[in-house]
Amino acid sequence: MNTTAEADSPTTPTPRSADPASAAAEHPAPEVNSLHLLGEHGLLRIEHRGALYTLRATSKGGLILTK
Repeated sequence: MNTTAEADSPTTPTPRSADPASAAAEHPAPEVNSLHLLGEHGLLRIEHRGALYTLRATSKGGLILTK
């Protein structure tokens, strides 16, 4: 039997930061080279929650995601 006050008190959740940059530093997202994803055609089709999206490279070197 544990007699400490800590064991008897309810646990308080640790507050999460509202700052997305802070959360990203704690859990970094994986990085992938766009050339690896887009291949020689500069195009990637992504199925997300039943919808099909297209990620493509632009002629000026940017990326566009369309549904």
